[in-house]
Amino acid sequence: MFIGGEDRPIKFGINQTDLYCTLRGISITVMQEEMKKFVNGDYTGGEIRDLIWSALADGARKEKIDFPFTNLDVGDWLEEVQEGELTKALNEMNAGAPKVRANSAKKKVRVSST
Repeated sequence: MFIGGEDRPIKFGINQTDLYCTLRGISITVMQEEMKKFVNGDYTGGEIRDLIWSALADGARKEKIDFPFTNLDVGDWLEEVQEGELTKALNEMNAGAPKVRANSAKKKVRVSST
């Protein structure tokens, strides 16, 4: 993602989720509810800022790049982000999100006692 004057790696996943939840002081269940709002574009500036910060922080960790920036730094960068960069990042988040099956579609596993 081109942000803060540089092309920076972003990563969405387990570690990014933990960073987001820890930063906001919420559980993953609350995060999931917040993420549902993203589908309708119904999110706050703080939610998007913290989501992008966590993806940037985890992308930097994965690439072994120093990332001494705060979520407030990322908020400043977002005010100047070029059109399309945020959409591209959110599309990457959606593409990497785990697919959830309905309960009725779950496979049943039989355990033998032998």
